Amino acid sequence: MNRRTFVTAAAAAATPAALFGTHHEPSGDAHYLEWITFEVLNNARRGALETFLKDVVVPGLNSKGCSPIGVFRPKHGERGTKVFMLVPHKTIESFLTTWDKLVKTADYKKASNTEMETPLYDRMESSLMRAFSHMPQIEIPSAIAGGKGRIFEFRVYEAHNRVKSDLKVEMFNEGGEIEIFRNVGLHPVFFGKTLAGPLMPNLIYMLGFKDMAERDANWKRFSADPAWQKLRANKRYAGTVSAITDNIFVPTNYSQI
Repeated sequence: MNRRTFVTAAAAAATPAALFGTHHEPSGDAHYLEWITFEVLNNARRGALETFLKDVVVPGLNSKGCSPIGVFRPKHGERGTKVFMLVPHKTIESFLTTWDKLVKTADYKKASNTEMETPLYDRMESSLMRAFSHMPQIEIPSAIAGGKGRIFEFRVYEAHNRVKSDLKVEMFNEGGEIEIFRNVGLHPVFFGKTLAGPLMPNLIYMLGFKDMAERDANWKRFSADPAWQKLRANKRYAGTVSAITDNIFVPTNYSQI
C-alpha cells in the first residue's frame, strides 16, 4: 500500500463555531457506497472468486437495485492477491438488507458453499461511505467509458480529527475542488465520507483516466491551475489531511464501471 504522510502549514486561529459549522448533510438522493476488499490466497483462488463475482454476485446485486457495480484489480500500490468491489446503495436500508437477501438465493448458496480447503477468498473487509452532496451518485466518466487501457485512481484522505475531515469534505463540495477536478481532466467516479471502516476519520474518492499518461498529465494541470492555487491558500482548509493512501486499479472485464 502506498502511503505518505505530509505536514501542512499551521492553521490560523479559528473559533469553535466556525469549525463545527462545517457539517453538510448530503442531498436527499445521495447514495451510500460500499467498498469491499477481498483477499485471496493465490491466483487460482482469485480466478474462482472472480467467476463467482461475475456470474452470481454482480447480477444478483443488480437485480436488487445496486448498479453500477465496479470490480477492480490492483495495478500499483496494492498486493496482486486482492480484488476490490464498489457497490452503490440508494438507501441505508439497501446496505442493511441486500446481502442477506442475496445470500438466501439458490444461485448464491450453490456457488458460495465451498469447502474450507478451497475458499473463494481468505478474508474480506468492507467500508461504508455516504456520497458527497455535490456528487451524490457514482458517475462513469464519458471521456474514458469503454476504453481498454483505462485505469482508476483510488485515494484515501485521512484526518487527525473529525472536524478537520469535515472541513476537507467542505473543501471538495462548497469550496469547489470537485469542479476544479472536472475542469482539469481528473474525471471523478465517486466521492464518499467514510461512516464505518479502517483509518477513520477519512474520505475516499476515485478518479478515472484513459491511461497513466493522461493521469500524470492532468495531475500536473491540477497543480498549476489558478483556481486550485487560490483554494489551497485558504487558511480555513489548512491541516485537513494528515495522510494519503494512493492506489491505481484496473477494471475487470465484467466491471460495470
